[in-house]
Amino acid sequence: GKPAALVFETVAPDGYAGKVKLILAVRADGQVAGVRVTQHKETPGLGDYIEVKKDKNKARPWITQFAGMSLTQVADSEWKLKKDGGRIDYHAGATVTPRAVSKAVFKAVKWAEANRDQLFANAGGTK
Repeated sequence: GKPAALVFETVAPDGYAGKVKLILAVRADGQVAGVRVTQHKETPGLGDYIEVKKDKNKARPWITQFAGMSLTQVADSEWKLKKDGGRIDYHAGATVTPRAVSKAVFKAVKWAEANRDQLFANAGGTK
């Protein structure tokens, strides 16, 4: 009877080819349940691997690496690309796009954490 997760949209405004729109699910304990790209104009064959259906790694698409991450388990400095000293993988030659997505996911998770009590307090209260 209690809410399990918050699902919301966010935007990475600084993708290589403009805005990258995302949908996130964050569990009540602050852990990322999942992230998906809903719209982008990134370069086909280079930066578009952020989208599950276009990622060549079908076993573990790039965007799935955020699942399970939380602010209590992952230091703020680790929500960056490995190239920038963090823990997020990226594909060589395409760093602007994953850098923008990683930054947007981190900001969204921080927002959800800062507002968690209020966001989950009203869940399920309307009929």
